[in-house]
Amino acid sequence: MTKFKKTFYNMLPSLLAVLIALLAGAVIMLSRGVNPFEAYFAMFKTALYQSSPKFPFNGLAKTLVYATPLMFSAIAVMIAFKAGLFNIGVQGQLVAGGLGAVLAGTVITRYIDPFGITNILITLFVAGLFGFLWAALAGFLKSKYNINEVISTIMLNYIMINLQRYLINPVNGPLKDPASSNNQTSKVFEASRLPLFFFNYTKQNLNLGFVIIILIIILTYLFFEKTKLGYEIKAVGYNPTSSENAGINPKLISFIAMGLAGAVAGLGGAERVLGGAAEYRFTDLIMSDYGFTGLAIALLGKNNPFGILVASIFYASLEIGGQTLQRQFNLDKEIVFIIQALIIILVAAENLFKYLLAKRKGTK
Repeated sequence: MTKFKKTFYNMLPSLLAVLIALLAGAVIMLSRGVNPFEAYFAMFKTALYQSSPKFPFNGLAKTLVYATPLMFSAIAVMIAFKAGLFNIGVQGQLVAGGLGAVLAGTVITRYIDPFGITNILITLFVAGLFGFLWAALAGFLKSKYNINEVISTIMLNYIMINLQRYLINPVNGPLKDPASSNNQTSKVFEASRLPLFFFNYTKQNLNLGFVIIILIIILTYLFFEKTKLGYEIKAVGYNPTSSENAGINPKLISFIAMGLAGAVAGLGGAERVLGGAAEYRFTDLIMSDYGFTGLAIALLGKNNPFGILVASIFYASLEIGGQTLQRQFNLDKEIVFIIQALIIILVAAENLFKYLLAKRKGTK
């Protein structure tokens, strides 16, 4: 079997899951007297085109804005999963990175360089470092004391989310905006903000963070395919005992993998803040539930960097295009949530698809 055929076969359960979920959505639309072909066409047209006088691809900009943090989160999940670890703590790592970006963008860079790319680089480094350290804590607990990473990352989520609430509390929070009564920080310095694309044509904050995550996706693929460390991480994920017999230190690899995953998530948190998602502030809602949704995206993308790229854009297209259902067809947007949930459930049940495919080929 060629590599292309093998990749296609591995992705087939995800493709079937998407098809079945879309068919289920079509049945619901038909029950409401709506032509599903027209509805789906309008959905994806809104998500990918949405013509406007000055900028005909405003819809695509919206979709990519929404997809960007999903990619950061899903890649963070994927890196840990390659080492056999379930990184449930991406949400907390996003928050850690966002807080690191605010700290660097409002305090640290004040004393270094008020202009130029230096501010952006320093701010991104601090955000990635905060994410690395927060995730590496779970990696340390796993490698040193064999504490299950699912439990530790969930608990670290709670700690970081409550720490965030304390830091930006409008009454006495150390990072609060003194001029506001809301849960938010001051704006980061202008020199620390990520450049926006299409600034004069769309209000969507599509920014340099999208380019950064595309580069991370490419580098992640090369890392796992071409480097010794990437090979060792995958080896530990496949079989820790055999890896140790081959001279690989599974405990060290677990620590490194979790740290790298946290660094990517930290950069994702920085993108939210520095890209202007909340007017260049950190707020209590800025990270939404991207960290948890990233788990689903990684699953849908089969823990493949390029699969995650496609899955994130598709998932974001459903989210952005779903607004059309209510506006144009008088359908509840919850239909989109049903489709998304069905996709994830069916992908999680991929062994059923593999069994049916194998049976069809006569191997069962």
